[in-house]
Amino acid sequence: MSFHKIIVISLISLILIYAQEMPIEINVKINGDSVINPISDHFFGHNYWQWCDKWENMTRGTASKMSELNVKLLRFGGINADVEFPNEITNGVISEFDSYSKAIGAEPMFQVPIARYNNSSDKISNALKLVKYYKSISKLSYISIGNEPDIYAINLAANPDYKAAYLSEYKLNDYCQDFNNVSSALKATHPDLKVIGLELSYNRDVWIPEFISNCKDNLDMISVHYYPFTAAQSTYNNASNQFNEINDFYSYIRKLIDKNACGKNIPLVIGETNITYDGDPAKSNKDASPGTFAAALWFADFIGVSSAQRNLFSIMPWSIREGWTLGFLSPQKKPVFHVYKMFSDFLKKKCIHMENINNSLRVYGYKDDQNNSSLFIVNWDTTSSYKTKFSFSGILNDSNYECAIPPYSLSCIILSSDMKKKSFYTYTKKLESNGPISESDRKFKAQFEIKKNGFFKIKSL
Repeated sequence: MSFHKIIVISLISLILIYAQEMPIEINVKINGDSVINPISDHFFGHNYWQWCDKWENMTRGTASKMSELNVKLLRFGGINADVEFPNEITNGVISEFDSYSKAIGAEPMFQVPIARYNNSSDKISNALKLVKYYKSISKLSYISIGNEPDIYAINLAANPDYKAAYLSEYKLNDYCQDFNNVSSALKATHPDLKVIGLELSYNRDVWIPEFISNCKDNLDMISVHYYPFTAAQSTYNNASNQFNEINDFYSYIRKLIDKNACGKNIPLVIGETNITYDGDPAKSNKDASPGTFAAALWFADFIGVSSAQRNLFSIMPWSIREGWTLGFLSPQKKPVFHVYKMFSDFLKKKCIHMENINNSLRVYGYKDDQNNSSLFIVNWDTTSSYKTKFSFSGILNDSNYECAIPPYSLSCIILSSDMKKKSFYTYTKKLESNGPISESDRKFKAQFEIKKNGFFKIKSL
């Protein structure tokens, strides 16, 4: 039995850790025969925003960076697409979105607007027109209808810029009628389409059961948005304690879907997500506000917990680049960009492990069909490193692997099925502007010093 010991931390972190305390020792047992969930091919999604020319289109020029993320499904949607403000959805807008999707290697998911129109015939005819054009220039398989209809009355109707005062009395029954009318018309003309509704904001208790009950015959997937905090609530303490809440959210949503689907299989899409819906720069002053390392570590937990959920089609963070703080680019890569990339680069097809070790440390494990494996470790502890021993059964020759996890970090271990190839990546608070580092990455090779005891340390940054 051999042990592979690696530690990858910045020089400053190294001094702080070993001056104060030795790493905390923990043991993690991983059963490779226990598959929690097969992960969707479209699991890694994203939102195409901000694309409006009247607001200085900020997605232009970002495709090269975004192509690094391995995005599989790109959504054209949101409030502005639903009310067509400040730009209308023209053929040119559609063509640019489709070209962007191709440039980053993602399939498009196109939202047709219903909030802009005050009568059913206009909603149907416009949806048919937009989809007809899209399918004339490219492949289009995924359509969603409307955006956050549960808050049309309080959000859209009250904003004079949207010219949608007619939505002031908009209710659940109205959306069900709109959805069924538009979806049935689209499916009659384009039977290959997969239609997605509800794009729900937060009114889950009533809207999901009623929508599923009334619209399941015209529905292929349901989309729900997840923004757990207000701007003021976006703190380290809240973000670091979300593991159970995220899992409970999924369990509750799945129960609402299945209870009302009458046996129909309805996958879930997380059509939008971020640590908060409010990226106003004036309010983004908390220690886990969008753009911070803590917000990125929250997203690591969100990906990890999401990957263990049954019948989850895609998760779609908001957004690429924007004037508020929710974007992945500013135009520099924010910490959440690096976290997304670590997962999309190394996550395998089957989730085999999800564990909250001690409310600071989480472990997410994966394998592919050849039993090559990857482990992601989220460490919220800002001062303690963890000497971690992984014991495997059913995979990796029932062997062990030992490493040190730095404080306040996301780490990833990649192991070949025969344990002959091993890589360790880590991304810490002190590396937030640099991105993850690895002893196997040629770009950083010169920065690592190999010690006789098998540990690695960084010589410089």
